[in-house]
Amino acid sequence: MRRGTPYRIGEEVNKLSLSVLVGSAFIASVSVADVYTDPTGDIATGNPNLDITLVEVTDNGTDLTVSLTVDDLNADWGNYLLFLNLPGFDGSGDNDNPWGRNISGMAGTNYFYGSWLNDGGGVQKYEHIDDYWNFYGNSQTNFSIDWDSNTVTWTLANFVGFYSSTYDVHEIGFEVATTGGNWGDPAIDLLGGTGGNWGEGSTGAWNSYTFSTIPAPSVLALLCLGGLRQRRRL
Repeated sequence: MRRGTPYRIGEEVNKLSLSVLVGSAFIASVSVADVYTDPTGDIATGNPNLDITLVEVTDNGTDLTVSLTVDDLNADWGNYLLFLNLPGFDGSGDNDNPWGRNISGMAGTNYFYGSWLNDGGGVQKYEHIDDYWNFYGNSQTNFSIDWDSNTVTWTLANFVGFYSSTYDVHEIGFEVATTGGNWGDPAIDLLGGTGGNWGEGSTGAWNSYTFSTIPAPSVLALLCLGGLRQRRRL
């Protein structure tokens, strides 16, 4: 069974869902954190800073947060990737990402976030529109590094709020990967797919996350009446 799927007794992957119901006049809200564990030492290169051990995806009804933990962060180097797929929207082709990493299986990517640790760390945000990757710097994206917990975190401002209210999107596909610093490098480790060694390829696979906040029926009715299917950039 591939990594990145919900945990069942006897399987190596652990998905923990924590749900808290919050009611209001306009929004029916369920707060959810999906936590996936990944075996230590399951990579070909032996680099602990590229060995995924845990991934957590959560939201507060407005922002989307994805945290990736590795066996041991290294202050000198390390590159970390986040792929997002929006159901119903055209995305990238296969093995097509703006950093040129050799990762197949990610056809349909709508958003790509590439991050690094060296020189204080940073993030680049790309959106795939009309067969092209559009670069937006670090727009509406916060990338943080927790050295003590060996964790990097992406927080995407208003991602959930925008797509749930404007396009009635409540579930996305995601994949995370670790990689080197060169064009053509494979993903060394992935949550849902299979990493490779240097000079080889790698294959990702979509995992699914459902937003914690779903508009109440009255809000959904208004969205349907509006016919909001023409995509606007976030």
